[in-house]
Amino acid sequence: MTFENELTYVRMTKAGKEKEFHDLYEKALKEAESFLHKEYPNIIGNEVMENEKLKDISPIDGKEIGTFQAASAESVGKAISMLKANYRKWYHYGYRRRASIMLKAADLLSEKKFLISALLAYENGKNRTEAMADVDEGIDFLRYYALDLIQNNGYERLTGKGYDNEESFSVMKPYGVFAVIPPFNFFAITVGMTAGPLVTGNGVILKASGDIPISTYLTVKMLYDAGVPKEALAFVAGKGSVVGKMITEHDDIGGVVFTGSREVGMGIYRNAQSKRPKPVITEMGGKDAVIVSNNCRLDDAVEGVFRGAYGYSGQKCSATSLAYVHRDVYDEFVKKLTEKVKNLKPEDPRKREAFLNPVVNREAFEKFKSLAPKFAEAGKIVAGGKALDQPGFYVEATLIADAKPDSHVVREELFLPVLAVLKVNSVEEAVEHINRSEYGLTGGIFTNSQKEMEYYFDNVEAGVIYANRTRGASTGAVVGSQPFVGWKLSGISGKGTGSYYYLQQFMREQSQTIAHSDIS
Repeated sequence: MTFENELTYVRMTKAGKEKEFHDLYEKALKEAESFLHKEYPNIIGNEVMENEKLKDISPIDGKEIGTFQAASAESVGKAISMLKANYRKWYHYGYRRRASIMLKAADLLSEKKFLISALLAYENGKNRTEAMADVDEGIDFLRYYALDLIQNNGYERLTGKGYDNEESFSVMKPYGVFAVIPPFNFFAITVGMTAGPLVTGNGVILKASGDIPISTYLTVKMLYDAGVPKEALAFVAGKGSVVGKMITEHDDIGGVVFTGSREVGMGIYRNAQSKRPKPVITEMGGKDAVIVSNNCRLDDAVEGVFRGAYGYSGQKCSATSLAYVHRDVYDEFVKKLTEKVKNLKPEDPRKREAFLNPVVNREAFEKFKSLAPKFAEAGKIVAGGKALDQPGFYVEATLIADAKPDSHVVREELFLPVLAVLKVNSVEEAVEHINRSEYGLTGGIFTNSQKEMEYYFDNVEAGVIYANRTRGASTGAVVGSQPFVGWKLSGISGKGTGSYYYLQQFMREQSQTIAHSDIS
């Protein structure tokens, strides 16, 4: 089997089936309603109900759409003990069988991709094309990792003869139990972070994001239906102060994989290894900058920066949050971009025309409001800057020109639809600014100069970089084509998701040697 990306919207549009895509999505929106306003259990071998409950709140109108269980310390302990006792059984399925189960799960998810995409509109406010691309990426992760494991023979290889009467092998084996702590913004990240340790034979305790628990729950059920034993995968909702702390610091947790903020990620990195070494694999956000050269097609740069900055309301770790623009084209760039941003209004993500979504929850909404004074301090607000007074969590796309390099808006990751634009004299100067950042996740450049492009690729300190990408100047990595990896404080391992190196992080090497009778 050859890996191919799912790419539903792209494929259907190319085939002249765009209307069919939208018809199927509208049908899925109605189907999704049957999964709302229900209570869902944790799954720890069996369904578990807790005394304390959590509410799933929709950013569309700020209303409750589901009830989940806040796992107790006792339940988390039981889950870890169950996984520790059973992960070897899952490992001994063998890599081919585990991979085939992941491939079956990918097929099941593909059958339900319109439903899950529709649920994401209700849960984290993602519009239909971005939601479908998100679910497609989750399907891609399942298939890519399964096929990668098969193509590499489960990372088992003959290593040769140390002596004439010996045969030696290198065998990669699981650590045991992995704690998986995914973010709200990408369903695909939840799937990929779960599939990686699972397909390599580890047990997984998955702490669902509180903003996409329904879609996560349904996907876990698909993994069970595909053949993953319930004793190898536990689903728990809960508070970070209880579940997050316990699953990252527990002695029986073999490793942790986390995507989220720098502060939380670094805390997990330190605390998880306070007693003994264990792998901690993180992606911790970015302050992603794009360079606009005076040697570029300016309209392409405007489009790419616009889409990179305001897609999913800037709630992507790869979102374009800074633009370093050459002084020769600065005024024209800001003028053109300002026109586009002023015409961009936040919409109900269920609407076909929606591009700018609500922010994910009240915390993000209040954060935007609290930062509004800093927007003005950082530079000149030429578009947006306000939170809307209406049901739901809607804020304006915000553009800040003449931004000050030392301002909070320029230095810190905001995770909001806010873009700051700065004037530079050259690509070299822009790269110097970028490399001074503590982050190093994604970035991009717009230039027609091969020399400038090569300089950027050779010198910028970021893990995922693009040139002249109008579909999103710093966003939209595709599984298998663009490994997604953070440098500096954007990540710890230096190895990317959707790449050849990813699965190896969830395994440890064992050297096995068989000595035959001595040779006379």
